[in-house]
Amino acid sequence: MRSPVAAVASVLLAGSLVLSGCSVLSADDDSGKAIKAPPKTAAAPAAVRELPSTAWRTAEPADVAQGGVLRLAASTLPSNFNPLHSDAADSDAAEILAPTTGGAVRITADGGWKVDPDYAESVEVSDEDPLTVEVELNRDAVWQGGTSITAQDMVAFWKAQNGSNPDFEVISTGGYDQIAAVEPGKDKFAYTVTFKQPTAEWPLYVYPRLAANVSKSPKLFNDAFRTRAISSNGPYVVTSIDAELGVVTQEPNPRWWGARPKLDKITWNIADPDLQAKAYVNDDLDAVDLQASTYEIAKDTGTIQRAAGVEWSQVTLNGGRGPLADGDVRRAVARAIDRSPIATTTAEALGAPAAPLGSLLLVPGQQGYQDSSASIAHDPAAAKKLLTKAGYTEGGDGVFAKDGAPLELTMPVPEDTPANADRAAAIVKDLQAVGIAVKLRAVPADTFFDEVVIPLDFDLVTFVRRAAPFPIAAAKPLFFPLDSAQNYTGVGTARFGVGFDTVLGTLDDTLRLERVAKLDEWLFADVPVVPLAVTPLAVGVQDGLVNYGAAQFEQPDWTAVGFVKKKTKKQ
Repeated sequence: MRSPVAAVASVLLAGSLVLSGCSVLSADDDSGKAIKAPPKTAAAPAAVRELPSTAWRTAEPADVAQGGVLRLAASTLPSNFNPLHSDAADSDAAEILAPTTGGAVRITADGGWKVDPDYAESVEVSDEDPLTVEVELNRDAVWQGGTSITAQDMVAFWKAQNGSNPDFEVISTGGYDQIAAVEPGKDKFAYTVTFKQPTAEWPLYVYPRLAANVSKSPKLFNDAFRTRAISSNGPYVVTSIDAELGVVTQEPNPRWWGARPKLDKITWNIADPDLQAKAYVNDDLDAVDLQASTYEIAKDTGTIQRAAGVEWSQVTLNGGRGPLADGDVRRAVARAIDRSPIATTTAEALGAPAAPLGSLLLVPGQQGYQDSSASIAHDPAAAKKLLTKAGYTEGGDGVFAKDGAPLELTMPVPEDTPANADRAAAIVKDLQAVGIAVKLRAVPADTFFDEVVIPLDFDLVTFVRRAAPFPIAAAKPLFFPLDSAQNYTGVGTARFGVGFDTVLGTLDDTLRLERVAKLDEWLFADVPVVPLAVTPLAVGVQDGLVNYGAAQFEQPDWTAVGFVKKKTKKQ
């Protein structure tokens, strides 16, 4: 239903931009030779292309009725309605505040971006060495209280986010800590952002999300929004937060300078997914995100919109210990896993076509996505050859062993997570078929990350990650360096660091995606992670709701969200 762009601790990023070009991720590979650009690979399978990036019903604003209440749902009430605060990292704050939020850059359907004229007249790179971005703001744009949005807001916001003042409890300093200066321009509505080094994901970091008075005060930033929302700069404002009932209410922003929003009110109702689906069936909600566990409840109500997904399942291999410290054993594991049935099972639960995943950095539907996973294609015979190469011998019982010890891997699985359990069972079956024994271990779900994943107390583990439009900077710590707090693979191959830095430093859109593809190949060659499948988006939408629904990345134009006009009979 929503276009999810926030990262979650257990849900890691992967995403896009734009490239195609000629050569080089210049770095030292295993042979010491320069890396050539990869050849073009086949397009995504037909089944993947059947799902659009955006599936909502589109209508021109003139065809949308004025008025009405849009009833939506979220899973939890945020403990902090400042989406930049660390307490909001795992919450629905950004999602709930979306109708009240805007910025200079708007995400497009394929994960790219464009300038949003409601917030900026222009956003342009004026120099590449050093990377310099000039921004001219929309002079009509104001914060909720009526104060103009100006260069001073950006200066203060950058200083609050860049880590220079540890009193600001921010989610991350990433990106902002790479800005060397923010300088006001020809007037208070213009400014220049200069980066210390080129970063392809600069559009994330050139617009203030908070007013200067908040960005200058750690006290306000950290504690002022526990029970009230940050200042709106969008077409709606939060008018009430009822923690007891679990309802957040939004109404049109009286100081909004853009097109008049269509709705009279938006309500966000807090409920678990099962209750959301039942409320939708009972016509108490106008739209609902559906999961495998709730799809059957709602599938016959309204319209089910399906779009290319953002959540993707994977297997992380701990190469820091035991048999998986050998790259050939990791490659054997990857070759043994048949990813297609997992993709089919995942999608069928939502009535959608399978969406297998062939990248660790991009997902189908994004600019530049291509399947780079040929080196880990399902091939049991190849898996056995790799085990033999690693010094293992197949016994009479079909299990490989080395120095008298059978090849056995441990795989913890969080309790009461059917999707995880089903994936684990499929993986165990595939590995056993090539002679790799796997011991499953049930662990409490609430301690799964803290006591199993983070301390690397596993050989194999499966969980879900999340894609995003600008993912490369966030993906780097998942693979490099070895001691990164987010690297659960037990390895930190040096060329990964060079590869990520090279991609991030490539400002040419075409060349950058070529380099993303090559970096993907490098990752697959070492097999720290095996991608499995993308979970398609499935959203139940009541008849008549338009310009809102299932979308992989595209952000709704909240001024156009509403209900179609009812046709009147001709007299």
